[in-house]
Amino acid sequence: MTATALPTGESLLSARGYSVRVHRRTAWVTTALALLIVVAVAASLVIGEFAISVPDAVATLLDDAPDRTTRFFIQERRLPRALIAVAVGAALATSGALFCTLTRNPLASPDIIGITQGASAGGATVILVLGGGIAQVASGALVGAALTTGLILILTWWRGLSGARLVLLGVALGALAMAYVAHLLSRGFVASAVTAQIWLTGSLQGRGWSDLRPLAWVLLVAAVVIMSQTRGLRALPLGDDLAVALGVCLRRTRLVLLAAATVLAGMAVATAGPISFVALVAPHLARLLTRSDRVLPAALMGGLLLLVSDLVAQHAFGLPIPVGVVTVVLGGVFFLGLLWREGRRL
Repeated sequence: MTATALPTGESLLSARGYSVRVHRRTAWVTTALALLIVVAVAASLVIGEFAISVPDAVATLLDDAPDRTTRFFIQERRLPRALIAVAVGAALATSGALFCTLTRNPLASPDIIGITQGASAGGATVILVLGGGIAQVASGALVGAALTTGLILILTWWRGLSGARLVLLGVALGALAMAYVAHLLSRGFVASAVTAQIWLTGSLQGRGWSDLRPLAWVLLVAAVVIMSQTRGLRALPLGDDLAVALGVCLRRTRLVLLAAATVLAGMAVATAGPISFVALVAPHLARLLTRSDRVLPAALMGGLLLLVSDLVAQHAFGLPIPVGVVTVVLGGVFFLGLLWREGRRL
């Protein structure tokens, strides 16, 4: 394999007649994020009220646990929870990155334009109206996210998917969806209302391997779909005219990527509840570090942010709190940072 440095900050890797361009800064940042995720997962295995040494954790992962209690805490509690945090964060961040690219609007994340709230309304309907449990919430969240996306398409397609109009429409739809959820909570049975309220807070408490498997499959399928649309995904930020000139079928590319972004957001909400701001913050931080719009760094950043936020939610306070509370604070700090940065430019 040969590597040739290009003046654009990329390297051209060639082997056996095939070549691929690699953005050097993006590659370094992606590698660093992956390593940080591994470190954070390792930390999540040993930190807690029941402390576990690093050698015992490694032995347990190699199926040689020193005792049953250690095996239970690592294999049934901490490891699946950490992996779910990474998967949910990656799904939210990927969805946010896709929506931003599709609309060419940096604020068009699923929790800003109403997709997350629509998924929340669908999940709450399953719990409070249809009498379903947490296991049946996934279908309701996906339907709610799909209906909200369809409504946004109907109301904005004729004038395009970009601009402040999309954000304002999303805020309005999100407010309507949450008003509907509040109505259901006020009219539902106490036990069902408590279950729905806990889910709506956004939490990874009690999540296990059965919650991880469907989300992992969705992430795998979405990764294949996104890779099949790589050329169109990179051309969309250049503008419609140039994308068409480059041979991109805009309608098909947008619909495929929009479907992938919607399913990812819906599955993330179905798995952990409506966790706010990860889909908005992670793509911005990844773009700031890589100076590119690649989806993989954004996904890894989302997984890292949610995993670290969950560690903070579990261990930084006297009692564990829902991770959604920590991500809301993270989003508030992020917006304050943006305001301060913009204020300095004026």
